[in-house]
Amino acid sequence: MKIPAWNLTLPVSKSSQISVWLRFALALVLIASVATLSAAERASLKLLTIGNSFADNPLTYLPALAKDGGKTLVVGRANIGGCSLERHARHLAQAEANDPAGRAYKDAGKSVSLPEILASNQWEIVTIHQDSMDSFKFETYHPHVDKIIAAVHKYAPQAEIVIQETWAYREDHVFFKKNDGLNPPKMYEGIIGAYHKLAAETGFRIIPTGDAMNLARQTPHWASVPDKNFDFKNPPAGKLPSEPNNLFNAGSWKKNAAGESKFTLDAKHLNTAGKYLAGAVWYQTLFNTDTIPAGFVPPNLTAEDTADLRTHASAAVNAERAREDSKK
Repeated sequence: MKIPAWNLTLPVSKSSQISVWLRFALALVLIASVATLSAAERASLKLLTIGNSFADNPLTYLPALAKDGGKTLVVGRANIGGCSLERHARHLAQAEANDPAGRAYKDAGKSVSLPEILASNQWEIVTIHQDSMDSFKFETYHPHVDKIIAAVHKYAPQAEIVIQETWAYREDHVFFKKNDGLNPPKMYEGIIGAYHKLAAETGFRIIPTGDAMNLARQTPHWASVPDKNFDFKNPPAGKLPSEPNNLFNAGSWKKNAAGESKFTLDAKHLNTAGKYLAGAVWYQTLFNTDTIPAGFVPPNLTAEDTADLRTHASAAVNAERAREDSKK
């Protein structure tokens, strides 16, 4: 929260002095009120995300959760698949130089720039995050994130910037087959370190999506165990792995340039359960709630599954709130 600057220079006359102190007292009341409001539960939210598919995943069920919780939600997206902070900053520079390449985003089917999206509504929260492949490498954040932050302040000065903490890939992702010592725990540790460092530099809040994913993955029910009966090297045509207790999109069949259907392992984007978990974290964080509504159950999940996922979401959010409170 930014505290407004007040001119407290005392004038000569006694009446003027009284006036100044009255204004000062009023300022203190105003500051206290703003602090109270910032922590109060939201009934509505205008949200803009600047990111990629790792913002699209949590947004899948956030509107349904908001509706279930009686909230009003308006969502805007400045998301490009696989887009890094560097690429967002590059498109921003192009837009500000009137280069058509800067109109790299889509809004209602039209090509628009990041400044146009930022100025298109009275956004209350704007989220930012690094692309997943670089999320654990803090050296990739600056100076690009600084340019994006400056743009938010310039084109949407009323908005609070919030950092989305992304998540580590599943154990069988090709990323971990390079024999460089990287594995999901190390990736997660790097992600947490990078986002916490950015939060410490900026004072921004964090949406602890990665923490919730990590908590759930430590439990037997949501452990990322690949289907042992599925031949990932020679998959049966049209078949997919059977992994009901999983948070990741294991893979899909897609046609290549030759028109042949090929199985592609994903292991980084979220499936229904993972998207619900991420949406629950976003709901509790962004609407400043203590609970997550239980009425909405996505397809292919049970009420018991969603209840368990909400437990992990709330644990992550409450831990992050405690961490932020300890810094004050």
